[in-house]
Amino acid sequence: MSAKHALLGLLLDRPAYPYQLADQLKLRLGPAWKVNSGQLYQTIKALEKDGLIERVHETSPDHEHRHVFEITDEGVVEFERFFDQSSDAVRLCRRPLLVKITFAGPQRLEEALTKVDAYERECVERLAETARLREELPADGSLLRADHLLLRLNLSADIFQLEGELRWAAHAREILSWLADQEAVWPGERERSDADVEGRRRDRGNARRELFGRIAGSERGDGGTRPSEQDMRPEQ
Repeated sequence: MSAKHALLGLLLDRPAYPYQLADQLKLRLGPAWKVNSGQLYQTIKALEKDGLIERVHETSPDHEHRHVFEITDEGVVEFERFFDQSSDAVRLCRRPLLVKITFAGPQRLEEALTKVDAYERECVERLAETARLREELPADGSLLRADHLLLRLNLSADIFQLEGELRWAAHAREILSWLADQEAVWPGERERSDADVEGRRRDRGNARRELFGRIAGSERGDGGTRPSEQDMRPEQ
């Protein structure tokens, strides 16, 4: 999902500058929610245009990052609508890498394997970093910090996903390595083969129609040439 409702959720707590919102997205929800300045300001402008947030302090019209924003009543209603909606369905991941693998063809299987290896290395790096962030969360004593506990929950979700991606990458490598050693029929080759078969069938059909036409013309005496014995032989 977009950062729209995440920003509204942050502003439910207190007004904030744009750079504070960017920092809080990562601190409250984890590194997966890191946004660049372009994405941040685009989302803020859209929220302001829709009347969901408003500027409460303007230090200078030339410094957007110094404007303090707070959520409006309409913004609160929108966040409540988002929270109450029942669209939290499971969404399967559309991996760009899987698209590349699927349409790589037999000529680029080795290159596809290289991409899988690179993807696996990145997963390992991100998994180690996310696990480190989770372990570095302060161990609260008598005071339970809800934000720390919920951040741990978010980081755990990222860790589980990355572990799943690693298993998938290993499975992808196994399948591609096995496929590289097989005499497999690929979609493009199969379509060309089917077209060749169909073409031969059309040629045989045309030859039969021509032959029968010549026979019929000979019997009517309209100048048709009676087929020779060779013409009457069945096709091989």
